[in-house]
Amino acid sequence: MSAPTIGEMRQRMSLEAPVDTADDSGAMTRGYVALGQIWAKLTPLSGEAQFIAGRQEQAIGWIAQIRWRSDVTSEMRLVAGARRLRVTSVHDPDGRRRILICRCEEIA
Repeated sequence: MSAPTIGEMRQRMSLEAPVDTADDSGAMTRGYVALGQIWAKLTPLSGEAQFIAGRQEQAIGWIAQIRWRSDVTSEMRLVAGARRLRVTSVHDPDGRRRILICRCEEIA
């Protein structure tokens, strides 16, 4: 997979990190806080039906190519409007700190 050109990174997305907070009963509630806006090149990978919480959902796999950042982890998500992509893996394909390849999953 070659590095995308600047013009190919045309999807404006928000990079969000998880924040866990305890409620009154001691249970943890996960929320997300925005770390900033980034540009990404999105490429669809696959679509499949999955049963989530007892009902059928459509899971769509994506590859998001973004500029290299040292703080991106597999617990984060990328958000553009109503679309939320859960990052499942992150890697630097050539080790040169130019781009990151993020495998993502969108539940629709």
